[in-house]
Amino acid sequence: MKINKIKYLALLMLMMSLTSCEKFFDLKPGDSTPDEDIIENERDAQNILNGFYSGLKSSAMYGRYLTILGDLMTDASLAASGFSNQMGEMYSWRYNPGSADVSLVWGAHYSTLYNCNFLINNLHNIEGDSANINRMMGEALTGRALLHHNLVRLYGEAYQPGMSESALGVPYVTWNDVREPSRNTVVEVYDYLIEDIEEAIELLPDEEENQSTSLTKSFAYGLRARIALDMQDYETAAEYASKVIDNSLYSLTSGASFTNMWKEDEGNEIIFRVGYTISDPGAAVGYNFFNRESFDQYPSPDYIPADSWIDSYESDRDIRKETYITYSQTRYGWAGNLVYKYPTATGYVQQGMNMPKPMRLAEMYLIRAEANAYLGNADDARDDLQELIETRISGYTIDNELDGNNLISFIENERKRELMFEGFNWFDLKRKGKGFSRIPQENTTLANDLVVNADNHRWIWPIPTVEMNGNSNMEQNPGY
Repeated sequence: MKINKIKYLALLMLMMSLTSCEKFFDLKPGDSTPDEDIIENERDAQNILNGFYSGLKSSAMYGRYLTILGDLMTDASLAASGFSNQMGEMYSWRYNPGSADVSLVWGAHYSTLYNCNFLINNLHNIEGDSANINRMMGEALTGRALLHHNLVRLYGEAYQPGMSESALGVPYVTWNDVREPSRNTVVEVYDYLIEDIEEAIELLPDEEENQSTSLTKSFAYGLRARIALDMQDYETAAEYASKVIDNSLYSLTSGASFTNMWKEDEGNEIIFRVGYTISDPGAAVGYNFFNRESFDQYPSPDYIPADSWIDSYESDRDIRKETYITYSQTRYGWAGNLVYKYPTATGYVQQGMNMPKPMRLAEMYLIRAEANAYLGNADDARDDLQELIETRISGYTIDNELDGNNLISFIENERKRELMFEGFNWFDLKRKGKGFSRIPQENTTLANDLVVNADNHRWIWPIPTVEMNGNSNMEQNPGY
């Protein structure tokens, strides 16, 4: 029994790290150990939960794609002269159902979901400390919601109030056996997201200390706020963002502490970080901004920041500008601005190795500000912006006349200044129904004059070919 259990847990880990060439939902071997024998106690359950967290480190998850790929696909970055063509199909908006990046993201999510569902469906079989079991169940439910939220925003239409009940989302998977699921609608997916998150909130304990490498109750609150913002449910978005903001364990940082949050992945502004360790061989989220094998070499960046994004910082005193951007000579023979948001934490060998931070307190302030702006509560929105920006620009004072559409536009730009290259800008453009235009600049190459309109069908990623071929119930998105 012990050998079978070890083999099965190893298989789970393998499935999280590899994308199968078979259909993605065919995840469970027919001769596997029965579920009730795999999860016999709390330690077994925690090992499976740890497998879920390990899956988040993959390059097809937060280790690279979910953190930077979306923003590399917008006008915030440009392919550098000397570009290696990594993620090139996605950057140039030429992806299709057979594109590797599209398949990797899909496969990594659904294989990692296996761990969440395994726990959710089997935790009732074990005895132990009820509070600890509830905590693991809450984390698994939150993880299931997080992964499905990512998927529906990539492979489905953007949620709109009153949208067609038939608009296709993604399969909301809650099982572990082999099936060929059809796609749930976008509305159904969001209903399931809310159901999972609200159940998780009831189970997760109140934090007694900062536990930012776990999906805590504060993270669940923040994800509920993020989902409500997608749905244009502004009252709920403000309510749940407030629950995080009001938690004294979290605070906005400024000055050297802000810079250190990015350099060493530490600080009470972080609500959740993907917990890489020195021994992890995982993907380096900032690699494509440097692309060099050793620190004594000049970088060979694949992507550089657009001048328009750099120029959006209205003050040279803005700590974000000096933290997120650096000027360097390159191996290509030119010098220029580089993205420095992932400068490499102490002890790591690979350049750009920092912990991705899928949720920070700053996002909660921006969610609440946007929600209040749409609700007509301009004073409250300005108060949140003042509190946030004064930690980034010493002595900052917001314009008290900022209101209406001008206030909303200001918040949109503030999200770009604060959250760029953390995986938000592409989703923000999509949910707002906006396109973009890249502006060519010096030291850049491929697809730098790209214009992407709001109605471009590639705002909805294609269902991967391997899934279409292996699942007779799967329907492809229009245009592919």
